[in-house]
Formats: sequence, structure tokens, C-alpha cells
Amino acid sequence: MSTTIAVAGVTLDIEEKGSGQPILFLHPGEGLQANRPWIDALAKTHRVIAPNHPGFGKSSLPDWFGTVDEIAYLYLDLAKQLGLKDAILAGNSFGGWIAAEMAVRSTSAFSRLVLAAPLGIKVRGHLERDIADMHSIPRAEFMRLAWADPDKGAIDYSALPDTELAAIARARESLALFGWKPYMHNPRLKRWLHRIDIPTQLIWGEADGIVSLDYAKAWRDEIAGSTLTTIPNAGHFPHWEQPGAFAAAIAAKP
Repeated sequence: MSTTIAVAGVTLDIEEKGSGQPILFLHPGEGLQANRPWIDALAKTHRVIAPNHPGFGKSSLPDWFGTVDEIAYLYLDLAKQLGLKDAILAGNSFGGWIAAEMAVRSTSAFSRLVLAAPLGIKVRGHLERDIADMHSIPRAEFMRLAWADPDKGAIDYSALPDTELAAIARARESLALFGWKPYMHNPRLKRWLHRIDIPTQLIWGEADGIVSLDYAKAWRDEIAGSTLTTIPNAGHFPHWEQPGAFAAAIAAKP
């Protein structure tokens, strides 16, 4: 079910399905995409709430809005407006970065945090890259790094209607706006991860070439009591490539 809700001056386009404990799921920079089997997998046992970020899908992007911390505050307002309690806050990649920014500010609406291959922190030296440059590498190289089986993420752009092509272009432009400089991270976020005070589960695809397992371990080291679950035959988008295994990992509550 698609709904539209106005929050703090931003109109959000939201997908919702299922019932039970709520999961606020924050999508990666690739967007929600038209094919969403992971929503179906999670909705078997949970109420899934998946907003399109500002500038993605049909969500608005006001001219005063342009940083990840603003998205974090926006979604905290969304959680309050929806009356969420004892919810799971989950995010993948760019969405995981947003979820972490939310959790260091407030976890009052949430009882668990799930970060699937999150971007957002700086681990190695100033001149060393932690996150693959997703904007500059050829598309074929990105697919090889991001997917265990690149065919699962292949898109035939020639078969898409103009509206979907425009949405893809808009999403890429918005991702660049929020994460271009510094590239896909907040240099101050790592030192505040200690403020996360709810059980936290990191989920990583074993074939992730965008952010390494060492990057995962750096997150785990900064969040007290956090656990790390790896998913075979999955790359940077484990919820998308292995939706059943992803849903099972969340249900397992390690």
C-alpha cells in the first residue's frame, strides 16, 4: 500500500505492508525499486514502513533540505507522528547511515537497530578509501562489487517507461546531494556511536565489495554489545539479493 504523509514540511511517499511489530526500513541509494520481495518477506511477521527518502520516488525535496542529519531528524518526527513504539529501525547502505544518525540522537521509538552494510563512518586514514566510489566506476564494475550474482540486480533500462527512468535519475542526483562531500560518510559520526543504547545487529553480505568485512567489524567495535551476521551469496544489498535470509536474520534476534 502506498501512502503520502506530510512531515515537517516534507511530503513523504511511503510503502506499507503487513502487521505486527513495526519495522521502519530505510532504503539504500538505489531507492526502493519497483520489485520489492524483501517487503513481502518482512511483512509476513511485521508491519513494514518504508519511506522514499526526500528526493527519491515521489517524496519531495524542498530547497532548504540537503543533509543526512536533516533526514535523521525528519524520520524521528515521522516515527513520532506515526506513534511508533517498540519498533525496529532498519536500514541498508545509505539508509543504514541515516538509521545510525537517528539512533545516536534518539531511540525512544525503537527497541532494536538493524544496520545492513551501512555507509556513514570513516575508518581508515584520510587518503585511504573505505567505501567504493559508486559514482565514478563503470556500471558493470559497480554491479560486480555490489552483487554476489549481478544478474539479480540487472535492469533493462531500454524497457523502462520514461517515468521510471526519470525516478532513477532523480534518485542518483539526490544521493549525490546528500553524500558527495565528504564521500558517503560523516567524519564525526563514529565518535558518537557509543550513544546507541538499544540492541544492534549488523548484517553483511559475504560478497560485499562496496564496504568490506573489516568495515563491518569497525562498526561492531564502536557499538557496545552489537552483533554481526553474515549472509552467504549476498553482496551489498542483502535484503534485495537474499530477502528470505535477510528476514530470517532479523527474526533470529541474535
